[in-house]
Amino acid sequence: MIGFERVRQHNVTQSDIRRFAQAIGVTELETAPDGALIAPPLFCQVFIFEDVPIEQLPADGSPKELDIPVPANRTVGGKSEFEMFARVRAGDVITDRSKLKSVVTKNGKSGPLYLIVVETTFENQHGTTVARETATYVKRN
Repeated sequence: MIGFERVRQHNVTQSDIRRFAQAIGVTELETAPDGALIAPPLFCQVFIFEDVPIEQLPADGSPKELDIPVPANRTVGGKSEFEMFARVRAGDVITDRSKLKSVVTKNGKSGPLYLIVVETTFENQHGTTVARETATYVKRN
């Protein structure tokens, strides 16, 4: 599965931006000169995991995208590095490309740990990279 890439597109609406702002406590939003709402900085994180019925999730309830076949049954977040390059605005079409970069095994106190690294790049409809996240997840028993 190393190198496997998942590609999805998202149409950004004013409502999406307002809901995200409300969820993170932003009370005033910026607008572009043409009046379009500009999303708060970490807005692209809402696109990282697919919205699926709960019965399609792995047994531990982790996101479907982290259902990597390793001999472990529990997933926790490790670290995330999020880079921003351009602002997202209402009306943008964001394409996210997530790629499984690596799976590394380490010995932990309670047994083997599997470090899963996923890189996700977000581009707008003009082909401009607006953000990139490199996230590490830990699977263990």
